[in-house]
Amino acid sequence: MYDIKRLEAGQQKLQQAQQPLGLDLSGQQHQLTCSVITAPEHRANPSPSSNFQSNPSEATHMTLLTLRRRRSLQRRACLLSILAAFVFGMALGVVVPMFGLPRHQESLPDLSDEQMQMQMVAVEPLSSYRVEFIKETDELSAEQVFRNAFHLEQDKDAPDSMVVKKLDTNDGSIKEFHVQRTASGRYRKGPERRLSKNMPERAQPQETLRSPATASTNPTSERQAGLIEEDVYWGPTVEQALPKGFAAKDQVSWERFVGEQGRVVRLEQGCGRMQNRLVIFADGTRACARYRQNTDQIQGEIFSYYLGQLLNISNLAPSAATVVDTSTPNWAAALGDITQAQWKERRPVVLTRWLPDLEPAGIPQPFQPLERHLNKHDVWNLTRHMQSERQAQAQSQPQPHGLLKRLGAANSAGSAHQSNAIEETGTGTETANGALVQRLIELAQWSDLIVFDYLIANLDRVVNNLYNFQWNADIMAAPAHNLARQSASQLLVFLDNESGLLHGYRLLKKYEAYHSLLLDNLCVFRRPTIDALRRLRAAGAGRRLRDLFERTTSAGVRDVLPSLPDKSVKILVERIDRVLGQVQKCQGS
Repeated sequence: MYDIKRLEAGQQKLQQAQQPLGLDLSGQQHQLTCSVITAPEHRANPSPSSNFQSNPSEATHMTLLTLRRRRSLQRRACLLSILAAFVFGMALGVVVPMFGLPRHQESLPDLSDEQMQMQMVAVEPLSSYRVEFIKETDELSAEQVFRNAFHLEQDKDAPDSMVVKKLDTNDGSIKEFHVQRTASGRYRKGPERRLSKNMPERAQPQETLRSPATASTNPTSERQAGLIEEDVYWGPTVEQALPKGFAAKDQVSWERFVGEQGRVVRLEQGCGRMQNRLVIFADGTRACARYRQNTDQIQGEIFSYYLGQLLNISNLAPSAATVVDTSTPNWAAALGDITQAQWKERRPVVLTRWLPDLEPAGIPQPFQPLERHLNKHDVWNLTRHMQSERQAQAQSQPQPHGLLKRLGAANSAGSAHQSNAIEETGTGTETANGALVQRLIELAQWSDLIVFDYLIANLDRVVNNLYNFQWNADIMAAPAHNLARQSASQLLVFLDNESGLLHGYRLLKKYEAYHSLLLDNLCVFRRPTIDALRRLRAAGAGRRLRDLFERTTSAGVRDVLPSLPDKSVKILVERIDRVLGQVQKCQGS
């Protein structure tokens, strides 16, 4: 009797445990619950009395233990499913946007220009521009990125990148894109936006400048007048009209005066920055003294001047390095002024000859946005434009016979023949006049300025204007920084080159884009400068500069002023090769 009751109690517990908890799909609710499937041996023997008659308590315990294990495994499976879904969502939401999906354009076949334009997505912004997104390109050189660019701007959201705007000379549209400098010195270019817009009137000639048909229709070839030679050099007409500048003998006499004859009597405020002074000598001669706490800017000033001498660039005022030493007769009379200026003894200074007749010099139109370039087409186009203006004036009012002969002023017999060729006649078929010569003289000197500033990586002249253009759009129309013009001779004077060769080289990562922008858009050079640059490259730029430093400075200067570092020499050689490569590229274009 007792065994029967135990058996019935075990059967009731077994029946309760075997009730399904599983999947309820009745109605429309489709509620999902974890199901417990009865063990196969239970379904095979549905009668529990025949299985548990031997030991019903042990059977009930084993059944419950199996159900707990299965329920635990199902819970783990649910948790793993949730975790897998979370990881997959993180991959889609975070990892993919960070690294990007493979570009499907790489797998596409080569398409023609028309087919590629059909695939571009055009978007109309709020302004009058039409934006077209063009596929991204690979890493490029500075020349490929910044050639024909007219605007650079630091990216406010990414300090290590910048926004570049280029003018497409084919259709007159503007292309905008981001670039980022890589560790290898090249640039990673982002996708372009094409901004199509009606260009200002002053940018319209850019399309006609590159048109061969336009140049061929002109009956009077400017090449015959000696304006351009070999498509990249200023011709004899321009070279002979250039102002004389400062010759080598001017430098020799200035070095002798500073080192031996000059007696400083006082210092006055002036010549730029805080501790610079205007030096007055006993005979009335004046000079600008450049004084700095560290020597790298003194090195930059004097070695930049030496480089200009080796390249026969006559636009740098005579300069010489010396040492402030009040124990010598040269400085003893100015002891009070030296103390007031807070100059220290035995410090190097650079004395540059004072030039009284200087006036501000602006940036020529060919180097201002949106026309920042100079090539043979620009020169010919400028000549035709000024000819048409002169002809219009001749038709509106009578002109005196035989106007300015500026090109013949510097020469006797040879220049007389050229002046007859360019003289303005009653028929109005002249190739140059006084105003044209003045423009070409200025542009030829700017050719040397761009080459010189690129070689030394000067930050304080045109690059200063370009960098600040992103905040002040009118700065390109303002006078150029550290550039002046002699009123009488129209000679451009390259002032304050202290950032060259050392300080500018240290900041190349930040400013190289602006240096390359100017050089890449220059395709007319002075032949004497390029020939001297080739000779300097063959002889060794570092050796020539150091020899000149040893020869022109005293032992006292060399004790306190180091020579040009090897690292600067290496960078200078690379930049010389870059300039010579630009000349070759322009010859082949």
